Amino acid sequence: MERGSGPPGRAVNGEVAIIVLGAAVRADGTASAAMVRRVRHAAGLARDMPGAVVVLSGGQGKRHPPDAPPEARLMADLAIREGVAPEALILEPRSRDTFGNARHSLALLEGRAIRQIRLVTDRPHLRRALWCFRRVGRARGLAVDIAGAGVPIPDRRVAALAHVREVFALLIYAARLRRRAVLAASPGDAHDGVTHVPGRTNTADANHRPPASAGRDSHS
Repeated sequence: MERGSGPPGRAVNGEVAIIVLGAAVRADGTASAAMVRRVRHAAGLARDMPGAVVVLSGGQGKRHPPDAPPEARLMADLAIREGVAPEALILEPRSRDTFGNARHSLALLEGRAIRQIRLVTDRPHLRRALWCFRRVGRARGLAVDIAGAGVPIPDRRVAALAHVREVFALLIYAARLRRRAVLAASPGDAHDGVTHVPGRTNTADANHRPPASAGRDSHS
């Protein structure tokens, strides 16, 4: 795991983790409106929760521009500009869908004294996100309270379409998990191959390939 460029602060030892779920990246490699509003919302939570770690979760989805950095790195730049301390950030640049967000983000938090998780994503996406995180958390045996911090979508039309999309997405996820029948990671995957590298930003091994995506959330 890579750590932030600054020295470790109390955020690393806090009991609260704010997990921000990535959103689609624009064709020019810049952050979408959805990504910006989620990071801003998380930055506000971080100001209200001194000592919280902020996990930025998102890799490269199906439509990710080939030359653009992972969503997590774009979000890190935004978070720092919003005043979040670099040493409070943990980057998860491997996930390609919501289930991957849950699997890889929770793996990064294992071994920490985290008791509460605040999940930041757009409100229509929140139900599916909480469903995935709570199921993966139970499968990993994590005793942690996972609650949502839904971000409103300003455009009512976009919000309505997002709600419709989420109904189908949740059905797809439920069907997929019924087929697989197993959510828990194998014993050798408890930390998803993450190693600690002092003095750098927390991140996961970019060479890992997560399960096939069911579609990256892209509410703009």
